[in-house]
Amino acid sequence: MGLQFDEVVDENTGEIYDYDGFFIYTDRAQMNTIEDVAVFMADLMDEQAKGNLPYDMVFFWDSIGSVPCELSVRSNKNNNEWNAGAMSTQFGNNLNQKILLSRKEGMPYTNSLVAINKVWTMKPESPMGMPKLQNKGGMAMWYDATLVVTFGNITNSGTSKIKAIKDGLQVEFAKRGNIQIEKNHINGIQSRGKIVMTPHGFIADDKKEIDRYKNDHKDRWLNLLGSVDFDLIEDPDVGEDIREIPPAANE
Repeated sequence: MGLQFDEVVDENTGEIYDYDGFFIYTDRAQMNTIEDVAVFMADLMDEQAKGNLPYDMVFFWDSIGSVPCELSVRSNKNNNEWNAGAMSTQFGNNLNQKILLSRKEGMPYTNSLVAINKVWTMKPESPMGMPKLQNKGGMAMWYDATLVVTFGNITNSGTSKIKAIKDGLQVEFAKRGNIQIEKNHINGIQSRGKIVMTPHGFIADDKKEIDRYKNDHKDRWLNLLGSVDFDLIEDPDVGEDIREIPPAANE
């Protein structure tokens, strides 16, 4: 994610067991429900309002669709309608509004939320005024979002592999994927394109950028392939699956 951090090492074993930096990390084991996530975020914003956290904050949530609501957990049944109701109550009617209000000129700090979610297309096509893409866990985040970006395709991954080959050895070192802006409150931005994903982050889908990446990581190729002189091959682009997909399969 590009965060600066220090590795925390166990003095007895020499193993890295934690990371220290200017961020707060909590994993899925501590966030069992949508309501838990909402309480966690609300507590931090309350501390910010009291002056105990005098900073701008940005929340990264990966991913919305993987966390059920309390009712789903108690019932031992992951019901998407219940989850959507919890998302609407906790975020659509509460936290999302707090985040938007933090952008008023008189507010001392600005808050933002970046969330990853699974989407699928409506079948049949969406009614008038409804977005064609549907979010797992309901539409509260869609309606409140300033920017919605989809990676890959909707019906499949939409990624193609870029591989390095030398003397029969083959290493997949990147994937090319589609990127598309589905909703945007900012003008003058290209809405469609492609991006290349590498173990070291995203790079532009441009031969010069790929060659620069190849050159910057020569030691890696030398270790994996025994040479920095290798051939690049690319799989053909993966298109959308245009067949009708039953709703149950979509979900």
